[in-house]
Amino acid sequence: MSRALKANIYCKYFFLKRGISYNQPKLCANATWNQTAITFANSTVVGTSPFGMYVDRNNSVYVADQANGRIQVWLNGSTTLTGTISGNLSAPNSVFVTDNSDVYVDNGHTNYRVDKWGWNSTSSVPAMYTCGRCYSLFVDVNNMLYCVMGAYHQVVSKSLDTHLNVWSIVAGTGSAGSTSVTLNTPWGICVDTNLNLYVADTNNNRIQKFASGQLNGTTIATGTIVLSGPTSVIFDADGYMFIADCSNQRLIGSGPNGFRCIAACSGYGSSSSQLYYPVTLSFDSYGNIFVVDQSNNRVQKFLLLPNSCNGTTTVTTMATVTSINTTQSASLVTNSTTASSSKLLWYNVPEFTAYTSWSANGITFANTTTIGVLSYGIFIDTNNTIYVSEWGASRVQVWHDSSSVPIRNLTSGLSNPYSLFVAMNGDIYVDNGGSNTRVDKWPLNSSTSISAMYVKNSCWGLFIDINNNLYCSMNALNQVIMKSLNNNSAMWIVAAGAGCSIPNTNALNGPRGIYVDTELNLYVADCGNNRIQLFLSTQLIGKTVAGTGATGTIALNRPTGIILDANDYLYITDCNSHRIVGSGPNGFRCLVGCSGTYGASSNQLYYPTSLSFDSYGNMYVVDQANTRTQKFLITSTIYNVTVNQPNLCPSTTWYTNAITFANNSTAGTNVFGVFVSINNTVYVANQQTNQVVIWFEGSINPDKILSGSLSTPYDLFVTPLGDIYVDNGISNRRVDKFSFNSNISTSVMSVPNMCTGIFVDISNTLYCSAYISHQVVKKWLNDNVLTSTIVAGTGTPGLTATMLDTPLGIFVDAQVNLYVADRNNDRIQMFPIGQLTGITLAGAGAPGTITLNQPNGITLDGNGYLFIADCQNNRIIGSGPYGFRCLFGCTSVAGSAPSQLNTPGTLRFDSYGNLFVADRFNHRVLKFILASKSCSLSYNQPTFCSNATWSVNAITFASSSTIDALPYGIFINGINTVYVPNRVSNTIISWPQGSSTSTSNSYSNLSNPYSLFMSMTGDIYIDNGYSYGRVDKYTFNTSNRVTVMNVNGSCYGLFIDISNNLYCSLKNLHQVVKLLLNNGTTIPTIAAGTQTDKTFKKTAKNA
Repeated sequence: MSRALKANIYCKYFFLKRGISYNQPKLCANATWNQTAITFANSTVVGTSPFGMYVDRNNSVYVADQANGRIQVWLNGSTTLTGTISGNLSAPNSVFVTDNSDVYVDNGHTNYRVDKWGWNSTSSVPAMYTCGRCYSLFVDVNNMLYCVMGAYHQVVSKSLDTHLNVWSIVAGTGSAGSTSVTLNTPWGICVDTNLNLYVADTNNNRIQKFASGQLNGTTIATGTIVLSGPTSVIFDADGYMFIADCSNQRLIGSGPNGFRCIAACSGYGSSSSQLYYPVTLSFDSYGNIFVVDQSNNRVQKFLLLPNSCNGTTTVTTMATVTSINTTQSASLVTNSTTASSSKLLWYNVPEFTAYTSWSANGITFANTTTIGVLSYGIFIDTNNTIYVSEWGASRVQVWHDSSSVPIRNLTSGLSNPYSLFVAMNGDIYVDNGGSNTRVDKWPLNSSTSISAMYVKNSCWGLFIDINNNLYCSMNALNQVIMKSLNNNSAMWIVAAGAGCSIPNTNALNGPRGIYVDTELNLYVADCGNNRIQLFLSTQLIGKTVAGTGATGTIALNRPTGIILDANDYLYITDCNSHRIVGSGPNGFRCLVGCSGTYGASSNQLYYPTSLSFDSYGNMYVVDQANTRTQKFLITSTIYNVTVNQPNLCPSTTWYTNAITFANNSTAGTNVFGVFVSINNTVYVANQQTNQVVIWFEGSINPDKILSGSLSTPYDLFVTPLGDIYVDNGISNRRVDKFSFNSNISTSVMSVPNMCTGIFVDISNTLYCSAYISHQVVKKWLNDNVLTSTIVAGTGTPGLTATMLDTPLGIFVDAQVNLYVADRNNDRIQMFPIGQLTGITLAGAGAPGTITLNQPNGITLDGNGYLFIADCQNNRIIGSGPYGFRCLFGCTSVAGSAPSQLNTPGTLRFDSYGNLFVADRFNHRVLKFILASKSCSLSYNQPTFCSNATWSVNAITFASSSTIDALPYGIFINGINTVYVPNRVSNTIISWPQGSSTSTSNSYSNLSNPYSLFMSMTGDIYIDNGYSYGRVDKYTFNTSNRVTVMNVNGSCYGLFIDISNNLYCSLKNLHQVVKLLLNNGTTIPTIAAGTQTDKTFKKTAKNA
């Protein structure tokens, strides 16, 4: 098998130690995982009863398919099988991959050895001889290979630095036992960086720790968690333990609050929320958990929930950006963070967040008057001195960043230089290879040059690494060469490229820009092959890390420049796509020049060739065909949030009869835009009077009215600083701004037409939903230009993922993802930061969500759940962990009653969770008051006044035609869904809030159900005691049944308390029994009653 090189690209949020090839993510104390797993691989791929698995730091997944005698491999986060390691393997149980990409595989079943596939090798060599299978393999930081010989009840190890086939016993005696020095069928192991050995002592139901060099183990206390047959143990970055509790069919994790079940907590099974003998688990770099689900013949992936740490949408906070350099620490309030390095660098390697962005509009730093035509290379040192190589003028010019006038130019003897690089001591190295076959060096402050390296052709890229080696990328010869500057030798060696232009991993086709990281790994912009190649230090076989051949990255078209940030993320000049793209923990995205077309405006590029960062993180780009150098400013994180996003619970409800906050006398006719600021000031765009009407918090009448040259304003937005942005596009093609406390407006952005949605994100970027142009445009408000840039839509109506059709409301979250109400496509689209391809979250094309009819307004709560004005259905929709539900106007009939809507437009939360809605054709603004916000109860406990009364005449909610004869139980959950067991049809009938139409829900083997109860997670518990003597649980939104309690008869009442105890009222036995859920048993205990009717009869008699 030919295996590619491992990219040195790490997620910056996780702790990684040199020499460690596995993932130890940094998790918060209350980290949680989606309980519905994704099947990463099934039996077709991994065979039956798979055993071992390994996930490395590049998220390459290796699975031991013991049934088919092979290792299945998915490289670099791919969900598509990448390759197979095979050859004389016999039922491999385990696999381990070291940080240099050597693969160690158990081959002990019949061959009694561990085999090693060296990096890029197609064959194996024996690495260790054993007595039998290695249930688990591990290589520690001292290069010791460990094998768990489970059948021999011991763990052995061998140094990989010697050729001796001698191993040592490090745990166990060879005989089964439960003492501190013995093991009983051990399975998974982990060795920490202090060389402490942790063993999953399977048949002793414990985890044993053996301190370095010790044969006497100590048992890890797991608190209230009782293990049964543990088979795998791993750790996070803080040393907290995670266990595959195999015979309990679940995953266990620890933290500052002790041990807890983290996945598959409901018992064994084959559903996506269950496991059946999980044997091995592993983290990927993002904290997701991969599990070998052995008896289900699959590998499952449990996704780490992104909002589990604080219950709110993640907010990028203000921090400090510090350049990694020798002399300067330049600080600025931006959305990048402090970078640190033990190696001294003289070029800028800033650290950015996952959501860092740059102004879409570049500032022209140098134009054709200054740099002539056909510039190519650029370099910026840590003092922010800027160097540009001018191919057409055969010179290099130098500027201070604070000056537009060059302070120096180099011309003597140069002929069409493509590239340049500046050494730590200030010496300037310049390509002079086209005519003069050399690289020239201008010593610091010298006016003359000397030859530094002889080459065969032009160097389209130059770089000097930390060991003072000079690299030259020879485009015409398809090679990168290298020469040490520490000696006078003229000899150079080939660093990359086989000298032929074929797209193999060891060949290049017209290489251009190059970059060498501090580990001496070489990155090459392989222009003719439309890819970026990584060559690990001293290696001539490359790995594609972006572009053609790197699945899941980004398509490139003649890339010419490549640089890295402090976290080794890539930034690429995608020349023929006329853009700059970058990578990050969320993948690749377009950064600047993202309009899709070339041009000369400030937000466009035309064949860009190279790029460089200054110490502040600003980006400089040589825009070759526009004969200019552009500077793109890094955008600052101005706000934590810009709108109210209350933290709502799954069972949050509002009063369905709204208050009319403003009618047509103040809001005008056909009211469309309403906004509620973070201090609860309400703003309405009055289209009739062309004014902005303002109410301060608590006011009934308007407190202020702003007039200007507005023309039929549709929407508006107010920043936390109090600046008001108003649509003025229908006639004037612009967005206007009223600064805080000002009555005078100014134009801030040019737009194609009216903005039916306006938003300002946390970096002070203004967005406009251009309705007629079928697109969303944006502009950074710190720019001095009015030009806007397209961020969604093509300008032509359509239904594809890149198109919109008359978009209306928009929202931008704290991760700078854009949400669009795509009106005529009846859907909500989400465009991740930097992406022009949308993802359908609700409506048409998103099965399992909800049907929409021309959605308008859209907003998110603090947990990232959607709230939508479903305009032509005359209702408001909300989402949550239980899915979508109707909140108001749920009959879908237009009307003017307090509970009705007529074509609702925008909607906004205030800070308390009340919801304001522009009720367009009722000519009013409605306010729906928050009714309940319980986060601990799944049922309703309203607060009543002391003299509360109810009508004595009831309304028949459901008759025998729906629920049949002798109904008994009823349950209403926190979102007012009604559930009634039908004892005749053995079904559960349900009605959503406000609906008179019922749904009949069938469940397997249900007999005469009396009662039911729904938990906070949406799981339904149903009495099934009449014939089957049990209580059944059905996981939310599934038909997966689990028996959770065995009972002696029907449960006439069911209840779950806040401590997760399930109660059953056994009428015929005169008692109530209870059971703590998920404790490993289904046998309840008596909570009340004595199983006789004496007390009842006595009480009745006395009464």
